[in-house]
Amino acid sequence: MRKTIRAVPPVIVFFTGMIHGYSQNLLNLGGWVPGTGAVTAFAINGVATENQREWGSGPGGNRVVVWKAIPNGGNDADGGWNSTAVSIDAASMYRLTVWIKKLNSNDGTTYFGCSQNNVVTALNGTANNNPYFWVGDLPELDKWYLLVGYVHGSGDSSLVSMGGVYDGVTGAKVSNCTDFKFAAGAAQLVHRAYLYYDPNTSDRQFFYGPRIEQVNGNEPSIATLLGSLGTGAAGATNFSGKVGILTSDPGDYALAVKGKLRAQEIKVDAPANWPDYVFEKGHQKMTLEELAAYVKANKHLPGIPGAEEVKEKGIDLAEMNRLLLEKIEELTLYLIKQGKTIQELKNTQ
Repeated sequence: MRKTIRAVPPVIVFFTGMIHGYSQNLLNLGGWVPGTGAVTAFAINGVATENQREWGSGPGGNRVVVWKAIPNGGNDADGGWNSTAVSIDAASMYRLTVWIKKLNSNDGTTYFGCSQNNVVTALNGTANNNPYFWVGDLPELDKWYLLVGYVHGSGDSSLVSMGGVYDGVTGAKVSNCTDFKFAAGAAQLVHRAYLYYDPNTSDRQFFYGPRIEQVNGNEPSIATLLGSLGTGAAGATNFSGKVGILTSDPGDYALAVKGKLRAQEIKVDAPANWPDYVFEKGHQKMTLEELAAYVKANKHLPGIPGAEEVKEKGIDLAEMNRLLLEKIEELTLYLIKQGKTIQELKNTQ
């Protein structure tokens, strides 16, 4: 029979709708909370009042925190950001993405780019000190689009751009983007997304889920970025790749979190050998004398990992619960036996 372990808080909390948190996103989105102006890792484009973060409807219809550009009529920088530079390996390929939606009119221009100051070049090696993957107007108003740009490794000889603009409803690639490659010796990369030159103060442009990630096989596919939004059961978000929260290296784990977790309940599938076997005939356990000798020599119970092992490997929640229950059931048998011995002694008095 399949058994389930239930644990109560504090254990785990999931930041729902957090597509920007999974896999190996190198951008620090810890400050992506409601508010106005710059936040950690994101310097604003324009003035503070043109840059607000608020709860809204994301690409999949989920309630998420979006970045809102609010033109002030100055016909200049009207919202968006330059991210803090992240460290990169110039020999590797990196992918930058962001979701964008425009409301009201096509006034102004949307920009999506990467590092300035000769960090990247065109694919043919031509210098480019102001690189943009895409510049223009989105195909339709009031619709989310996923913008994708690639920076190839410095030694990559390919002249083919792979980036594009994807319709958030159909998933179709509706426009191409221009790829770049790292200049020799490049060490950092910046994510840029702007609204510029919009004189219409009624316009609003929304940004969501900026990402920078190394293209190494652990990054989510474009199909995953597009299709994981609202495609599961009602209220569910599905991910086909590994998920990392506040970590860029999930390792061998489907979900890796660097930080504290909290939830109202968590269920863990229990091991098949649940320790009811302790009460079966033939179960071998140490005598109290043997147990005392073992504890004196090893400073922990038999079968239970010691402090050094736990420090190095962590704890398997299901297995640790199994081991602890095994010890509790063995302790129960010791107490039952001891109780019988005490009663026998009383009866002989």
